[in-house]
Amino acid sequence: MDVVTRLRLLVNSDGELYECRNCGEKLDHDCEECPTCRSTEIAHYEF
Repeated sequence: MDVVTRLRLLVNSDGELYECRNCGEKLDHDCEECPTCRSTEIAHYEF
């Protein structure tokens, strides 16, 4: 599987990806805190 195909699987319908910078958990939407590790460092990518 190439990189572009993998990104398409991770990106939501709005072309955005939210990811915890601490543990790497992929999140469905923008949130204040990671539900897995409770970190507040959430990355936001737009494609």
